[in-house]
Amino acid sequence: MTMTVMHDDTDPNKVRYGNAGEFGALVAKTERERGEAQDVPGVRMPADLERKQPDRMWSTRRSGKQGNTLKRFPMVGFVSVAVLAFLYVPMVIVVFFSFNGGKQALLWQGFSLRWYGEVFTNGAIINATETSLLVAVIATVLSTALGVLYVLAVDHMSRAGSALASMLINASMLIPEIVLGVATMAFIRLIGLAPGFVPLVLAHTTFCIPFVVMPIRARLATIDHACFEAAEDLGASGPVTVFRVTLPLLVPGIVSGALMAFVVSMDDFMISNFLTTAGTTTLPIYIFSLIRKGVNPSVNVVASLLLLLAVVVTVTSTLLTNRKSK
Repeated sequence: MTMTVMHDDTDPNKVRYGNAGEFGALVAKTERERGEAQDVPGVRMPADLERKQPDRMWSTRRSGKQGNTLKRFPMVGFVSVAVLAFLYVPMVIVVFFSFNGGKQALLWQGFSLRWYGEVFTNGAIINATETSLLVAVIATVLSTALGVLYVLAVDHMSRAGSALASMLINASMLIPEIVLGVATMAFIRLIGLAPGFVPLVLAHTTFCIPFVVMPIRARLATIDHACFEAAEDLGASGPVTVFRVTLPLLVPGIVSGALMAFVVSMDDFMISNFLTTAGTTTLPIYIFSLIRKGVNPSVNVVASLLLLLAVVVTVTSTLLTNRKSK
């Protein structure tokens, strides 16, 4: 909306201001002048500004009560509940039967913590868990560092180069994991390495990078570039701007990406299956070996603990992201 300032010594058809803030600044300036000289005329409020109602604050949040026709769509409520039940009821069943006192995984024979004790004292499960944790931590650190560097590099590319780089990084998430596993194993053999801990870490780092990049790029897209321009205007060099402005603003996305990479690495089975050896068995591989021998409640216990880890990481990521975003 364009507002015309009516002033005795200005032409109303020439002096125009784009918002009420600029008009208010002129009013304040004129009032100051009137305090210094009584013969200076004041500023008359335009009629359209007097009638104008305050602008409604823009928000991306939908109220859900106004203009929401989706809830009137036939059976949308039933379908929503059915989808949620299909996703979460099996998890609840697994957690429930992890407290089973019998030897059958899905045959309830009384409440007991017996199998939790079995899991926490089982040396093979502990070793597999330690291997998974070590691989996941190293892969998370490396993939997060590489993901941040990738995002900063892509942000300074041309539009065509940025689009090509984004397409390549996103394509790796669409390729079937079995294809990635075979390709990774072939590449490891080609460079003269044998399956083991180092190839496992390199593979996990590689497929975790896209999961790190997604939240970081989403965070960068929400940052006002005026922050970077202000840093340059104040004389900050490129490295100073990155370390003092860019990275602190990207912390929420970096935290979310790192936690996501950690969970993905802990849960990976397909690619790890091609690269593990007798001494580097990860927890998902060990769980699969237990299922092949015969399902018992210890499998439910391990699955419940992994589910608990995913819940803790998700809640922590959400809390840290919301806190850093304020």
